[in-house]
Amino acid sequence: MAPVTPEVPAGAVIHRLPFAGVGEPELYATVRGAVDRSRSRLSLAAGGSLSWQTYFGSLPTAVWQRHTAVRRVALRATVVGAATATVRGLTAAGTVRELARGAVADGGLDVAVDVGDVGTVWAEVCTETGAVVSDARWESETVPAAPARAVVCVTTFDREADCIRLLRDLADPEISDRVARVVVVDQGSRDLKAGAGFEAASAALGDRLEVIRQANLGGSGGFSRGIVAADDAGGEWALLVDDDVRIEPEGIRRLLAFAERTPVPAVVGAQMLSLVAPRILHTWGERVDRDAFWWEPVAPSLDDVDVVATIADPATARAYDVDFNGWWMCLVPLAAVRRVGAAMPLFIKWDDVEFGLRAQAAGHPVVTLPGAALWHMPWTAKDDGLDWQAYFQLRNRLVAALMHSPRRRGGRVLRDTWTQDVNHVLCLQYGAAAVRRAALADVLRGPSHLLPSLRNRAGEVRSFLAEGGHTVRAEAELPATVPAAPAAPSGRRSVGARLLRVLAHQLRRSRPPAPIPRLPRASGKWWSLGLMDAAVVDSATGRGAFLLTRSRRRCAALLRDATVLRIRLWLRWPQLAAQYRAEAQLASLGSWRAVFADPSTMPRSR
Repeated sequence: MAPVTPEVPAGAVIHRLPFAGVGEPELYATVRGAVDRSRSRLSLAAGGSLSWQTYFGSLPTAVWQRHTAVRRVALRATVVGAATATVRGLTAAGTVRELARGAVADGGLDVAVDVGDVGTVWAEVCTETGAVVSDARWESETVPAAPARAVVCVTTFDREADCIRLLRDLADPEISDRVARVVVVDQGSRDLKAGAGFEAASAALGDRLEVIRQANLGGSGGFSRGIVAADDAGGEWALLVDDDVRIEPEGIRRLLAFAERTPVPAVVGAQMLSLVAPRILHTWGERVDRDAFWWEPVAPSLDDVDVVATIADPATARAYDVDFNGWWMCLVPLAAVRRVGAAMPLFIKWDDVEFGLRAQAAGHPVVTLPGAALWHMPWTAKDDGLDWQAYFQLRNRLVAALMHSPRRRGGRVLRDTWTQDVNHVLCLQYGAAAVRRAALADVLRGPSHLLPSLRNRAGEVRSFLAEGGHTVRAEAELPATVPAAPAAPSGRRSVGARLLRVLAHQLRRSRPPAPIPRLPRASGKWWSLGLMDAAVVDSATGRGAFLLTRSRRRCAALLRDATVLRIRLWLRWPQLAAQYRAEAQLASLGSWRAVFADPSTMPRSR
């Protein structure tokens, strides 16, 4: 194939191609015969080759074509020595096509291609005599009027080391032209500025850094404070970033390059890789199942997968419709915020989901961009379904369903959440079931409870759990235990028989054994705990455990309340839905400014 004459203007970079970075080398480029590799430069020995068919190397053209006018792209790089570049594409049907090929000797490599129907594009470079490749990137034929710059909004709570490391990463010169400001909303009990290394990180960012101290208003209050600061500064883009993450700087550039090319301001999110297993992707993207009103992956085969092993999967070559982006890293257009508001005052959980649904309903596309990612602690390392967060998980799911569910009386959401309550009770997790009962009661109070609960409800729920003994206990606080590993039932008949035994056991008087069985986290299910009168179950973090004790009285009371409260909610659903939808203005910038002006939002004296 003859070299292709480029028809793409210079300078419109949409996707830089680093050879190395924060993650494993295989995430960036696979190489044979490398002599030396750095962030922007790769030296190949004679007969060597490299491929960018990798997670950070592939260009997700299906997503670009779905949401922007980009149809033609050019691979550009500087080459010392002689090399040949081949551009290939993968279709959603699994076909690999050679799109173009170009050769260069001691000069600028420039190979332009029409994207066509391929969903992901990558390049391969080989050399017979040895070559050095540097400054590789993809450029597009669309040039924005002005490069987008973001105000980075970080919410932190007593994670000084993590947050200060993030500040150092955000000061990287590679993204200095894209990061206009960094606003950190410190909601912790300790002063971030007193943390080790803060002064150096602050100096690196200079006057671009602003730290705001306020009471703990959760993620919704922290990120909304950052968005308000971005609006006050005249910004056009707010980049919401968790404090306990490791960023790939190129991901920020890619989000902004994509966002500045969408015809309507879009909410553009990054994907999440695991800090524990850095090649494992949390999900390709997520949507809300409108029947159960629960999130689910848009591509189940790309959920919790090794992206090095699955990069050639045809599922990666599709553009998926998502409903929201996690706020571990999400680029939010201020144009959308000025129309629909920032976060609803939900404190934590579901605020990102609800915002995505609200922005989408107002005509702003919601996009998850493959190849833009950071590393975050996986949810499997947290007990957020058992601790104080269980309250917000249920309350905010129901609030979001009341505001956005198209189904009559919320579809299956009441039935499914009742089943979850039954599961908590059968697992002796009475504390989690009790805080979920409080969540149901609060939803029934209507939207007027949201703002008053923003300041103190989390603390009240924590105290409630502590008083009931449903907290993670240190090893020294646990009674004598004996290891237990009950076998799970298999097959419909076995599961049914086990369920009957579990239900019958709830009617018997509790007689806690000594020593008490201790179960690993994975075995703490209804089919094991439902047959026990007491158990110790390891926490998800691996530090400490829950001590669970069966009570017939609490079991009966919690099941009764879970049923009665949902009947009341079912009967009042149309009325409550109208009330919550009428109060969407609680997310407005004006409403949040009033919250932040209240003296009670100032941090308590320390």
